[in-house]
Amino acid sequence: MNSPRPSFYKKLTASVPLFVTVIVHVVLVAVAGYFVVSEQLITKKKNFEAANAAQPSIIQKQVEHRLQVARKGGGSASASPVSASRIFAADANALQLTAPAELNLTGASALAGMGFGSGTGGIGAGTGYGTGIGSGSGLGSGFMSMSFLGLTNQKVSKVVFIVDIGPHLLDISKGGFEAFAIIRSQIMTLISRLPPSAEFNVVLYDRWNKKNSMASFDSKLVPATVANKTKFFAWMKPVNEKPELIGLASVLGEKLKWTPKPLPGNESGANFVAIPLWATALHYSLEMEPDSIFLISGTDLGPFRKKISDAESSRRESLNKKSQDDYDRYLADLKSKGTDPEKVKAAQDRAWAKATAEFEKINEARKAKGKPPYIIQKLARIFEPDFQAALKRDGFTPVVLDKEGWTDKQGHALVKTRPTMYHDYDDGTHQDLIFHIANLQRALLKERSTLNIYLFAGPKEQPNDLMETFSKVATKNGGKCVLLTTKRIKELEAQSEADK
Repeated sequence: MNSPRPSFYKKLTASVPLFVTVIVHVVLVAVAGYFVVSEQLITKKKNFEAANAAQPSIIQKQVEHRLQVARKGGGSASASPVSASRIFAADANALQLTAPAELNLTGASALAGMGFGSGTGGIGAGTGYGTGIGSGSGLGSGFMSMSFLGLTNQKVSKVVFIVDIGPHLLDISKGGFEAFAIIRSQIMTLISRLPPSAEFNVVLYDRWNKKNSMASFDSKLVPATVANKTKFFAWMKPVNEKPELIGLASVLGEKLKWTPKPLPGNESGANFVAIPLWATALHYSLEMEPDSIFLISGTDLGPFRKKISDAESSRRESLNKKSQDDYDRYLADLKSKGTDPEKVKAAQDRAWAKATAEFEKINEARKAKGKPPYIIQKLARIFEPDFQAALKRDGFTPVVLDKEGWTDKQGHALVKTRPTMYHDYDDGTHQDLIFHIANLQRALLKERSTLNIYLFAGPKEQPNDLMETFSKVATKNGGKCVLLTTKRIKELEAQSEADK
């Protein structure tokens, strides 16, 4: 007897175990396949990254290419998905790129996370000391904090250094060539550490060079790429490096030829007849629209003068004429009593010429010993006590000014010098200078540029008035003013070396 055929329901339920088994196997095979594929991809990625770490120059070129594309597209450089990278160098021959995996996050300077993600950019982190980049954060626009010679600026991405390279910075009271070499090295070191998302320029000025007074590394801010840094090192290294070429004469290439942008109203400086060269260099730098400026100046700042009224000018002209007439009568009276002013002047000129010749012999002797010469601006400097002491200390007989024929027995001049005439201008005040720079900031920038000022003074100098002026100028422009001495510069250098 045939058994009854099973119903459709019984057939279906009887197949469930087999169906479940098949599904489980399919899932297991899929999971296993996923892990196999993932392992292969991760291994390849690690191998690829290791290859990149061995070729840092390729990474740097990729970083710089992406930054350039971002700039041309009008986007934020730091919003590009670039790798964190960093440049270290002490000079043009030491330029190298540290791979991301090898970044040191402590020491003289550190920068990590140059901006990942899109739109808002990313986050950078790091701690820094001395003269390097420190406490950097991406902020989506390539910003970082930057420390230089003891001062720190926040949110820096476009920086300009303005540096006085005139001969007065090479005076023995300011440490001579050694001290300037430290300043030059600190600038080069800081720029070597800028990431490619940053932009920079350096402006040099020398008010004692009558023909050319300013020079600039570039006519605009340039990206901190390897190529631009290498060019900059070659340009900056010779500045005041050798005694035979100092000031603007030591700068390679053409000197600055610049016509200021026309500015409205008093922003153009129309009320002034003379503006100090450092302020002119500042004007030039502000036209580049940086967010931070570091100004290093000596205490010999140059004139800042404003116009006077026509009536006041006429009054002073009359006073000067009267003063000259009185002096002419004085000379005539001396001559009538047997003293010839012209012969006295000739004897005085011979005395200064003799002192000049002796000073030149001393410098020749220093060169013969392989030492740099003494740098002075005016011959009278060699008769000051600290200079005389330096000559003795270095084994030289101090120069003595011959006073025969132009002084009396007490050493007083036989002929008084010509009286000081009234100027056709007034000296600008602290407030005038503050207003002038504020007007430049307002006319040239959408947002004010932070201005930090370093005033380099000798140990015997007491530039209280200058410090007051510069402190007000820096504070009004979001920065600070500090007094630099040779001792302080050497301390900062030692700190920088210790932090490396």
